[in-house]
Amino acid sequence: MNFSKTTAITLDHAGYTRSVLDLTMRLAEVIFTAGAGAEDATAAMIALTRAYGLKGTDANITHTTITLTQEDASTHESIIRSRNVKYRTLDYSKLTATSELIADIIEKPIEVAEARKILATIVSSKPQVPKQWRRIGWSLVGAGAAVLIGAGLTVIIAAFIATWIIDWITSVLDHRQVPLFYQTVVGGAIGPIVAAIVRVIDPTANPSLVVVATIIMLLAGVTTFGAVHDTLSGFYLTGTARMVEALLITAGLVTGVSGSALFLARFGLMLEIDSNPIVTLGVLPVLLVAAIVIVIGFALAVQVPWRAVWVVCVLGALAEFLFVAAMAGGFGLVGSSAASALGVGLLAAVTARIVRTPPLVIMVTALVPLVPGLTLFRGLLMLSEGDINGLLSLLTAAGIAMALAAGALLSQYIVQIVWGPARRLQRRFVGPLMALPVRLGRDATKRI
Repeated sequence: MNFSKTTAITLDHAGYTRSVLDLTMRLAEVIFTAGAGAEDATAAMIALTRAYGLKGTDANITHTTITLTQEDASTHESIIRSRNVKYRTLDYSKLTATSELIADIIEKPIEVAEARKILATIVSSKPQVPKQWRRIGWSLVGAGAAVLIGAGLTVIIAAFIATWIIDWITSVLDHRQVPLFYQTVVGGAIGPIVAAIVRVIDPTANPSLVVVATIIMLLAGVTTFGAVHDTLSGFYLTGTARMVEALLITAGLVTGVSGSALFLARFGLMLEIDSNPIVTLGVLPVLLVAAIVIVIGFALAVQVPWRAVWVVCVLGALAEFLFVAAMAGGFGLVGSSAASALGVGLLAAVTARIVRTPPLVIMVTALVPLVPGLTLFRGLLMLSEGDINGLLSLLTAAGIAMALAAGALLSQYIVQIVWGPARRLQRRFVGPLMALPVRLGRDATKRI
């Protein structure tokens, strides 16, 4: 073989490698920005490059940066690709579709150009749920949260309307690229204003319930869940960054609510942010209905695939039932949260295969009514008022978040250890895969 021919082959191989790395990073970016954890995105990149015949690939994610490195075994030269991820938006329909594409490529690789066309179609496809219905979904989350904390009809209606307004305003601010902290400041400020209006309309209503219900959609419960998930999976930098983001979101809410309440106090409208959710077996039917409403609303907002909506509703009600039963049994907030997450996670691993949806989509949606956003908010609000007891609320919130994520992860450990897959790729990571289709069974040799 002459030198020119060898050079041509080397160039062709380098070009092929770059095209595979580019496709791999684009696929990982879509699932990561749509809600997958750092571990799932990293595992997907390694599995994809392996499927296309590239060995010795190193993948890494550090919160906003995705990096892929491929070393040529013959020349020992490295090709490095990196992409910045600035914004993340929960979109479980795109996550599911891209996850299925990744699984298909791993099982039977297709041409890189064809895979890029399919991915482009997924990314550019029409949203499963129109924007207005997604906004109504968030409003249902606020209304359901109002029911959970014992609100009356006036407060429930006010929470629905106010949440719609909050989502509209924050969407406008996000479109104008206003930093997230200021978005949450504005969103938090709306709650006390609506509460003041409710007090004028219905003096018997508890305005503090309005405030809490209208900000539930902005609380950082899901972000906290993702932070704990990444940390427990060994991605400490990404997990820490997500936790800081969660604290920033909640701090913005505290600033908005406190500032708005102080402004209203100048006009004689004193609002005390106080609510004690009713968690007893006597009101269990009401709590179950409220949980289902929250789950349906969240499913609309984050575009859970239609085929999985009935599953998340059932498991959302089950999560609330297990939580209430555990609380009645004296397990406490943290223990009850862990028990609920473990039970829901075990069933999610099975039902995910029935509706062909990643377990993460089902678990997160079903556990939304239990996320510790309210407790976290209380802690920071108490600290902002100089009350040192706020530290106890912060520790409780951290414990609940850890319990939910740890229970969900443990359930996937159990399922994937008992039923497979016994794969070398799986053993390279600390935690189980939650956002990728995993074939159950010890003979799973082709999938992740």
